[in-house]
Amino acid sequence: MSTEQFPHRIVILPARRCRRSRKIMQYLDERGIPYTRIPLETEEGVAIAQRYNMRASPGILVDGESHNPFEILDPDRCRVDEAKAQALFGLNATREKE
Repeated sequence: MSTEQFPHRIVILPARRCRRSRKIMQYLDERGIPYTRIPLETEEGVAIAQRYNMRASPGILVDGESHNPFEILDPDRCRVDEAKAQALFGLNATREKE
């Protein structure tokens, strides 16, 4: 899937050694969904997290809108909820265009 085919700009701000960060990036990678990775520990990552008042890792921005990772993660199992992730990342709309 190329960036031209994907309708949303996704930015992931992972924290070092964060299981949730790895799970969400793995989810995106396995589906070929393009995203920009900005580590939370960097100056840029800290500035973005402060600007969007992010309180959990990873920070998630979709088209400039901040989302809590627990919107798409099952906290008990630390797994991505497929339906919630598809809705957040616009996967249903993308598949219809392919």
